[in-house]
Amino acid sequence: MDRKLLEQFENLFLALRKNTLNEMKLEDKSFSWEKGDEVDLSQEERDRALNLKLLGRHSFMLKKIDSALIKIKNGTFGTCDECDGQIEINRLRARPVATQCIACKEEGERTEGQVLYEKRSHTLGKSLGSNVIPIRTMGAYIQDLDTNVLAMNSDNY
Repeated sequence: MDRKLLEQFENLFLALRKNTLNEMKLEDKSFSWEKGDEVDLSQEERDRALNLKLLGRHSFMLKKIDSALIKIKNGTFGTCDECDGQIEINRLRARPVATQCIACKEEGERTEGQVLYEKRSHTLGKSLGSNVIPIRTMGAYIQDLDTNVLAMNSDNY
């Protein structure tokens, strides 16, 4: 890749980085606690959760941008992480933070669907804890309900 094109990508990444940081600052300011009724508090909680998710995405994007800037400095920008081949310029224009050529990315996506859920999952398919409350059968629930109703009725007579 020629130096002029690398400079264009570097300027693009610097602008993206600046915009992402500005958006993160704006979203950070929206974390204010207001008083109100249950509906207002529920909406604020939803907005807070959305803002946290957006901050996480921006943080992830910043890592990709910083990684691309480092690759530009090292002279490895535009090289596939998998096969060490060149990433097509059209792919980089469409997705500047791409780290794989289209062939390696497609291969990864094809094999991704074939991996068992337990291997893809960060919990490895395990339960979240031993504090699981067993669900009672509806018959046992009705039986307890009938017993309690009979006991209440017999107390009244």
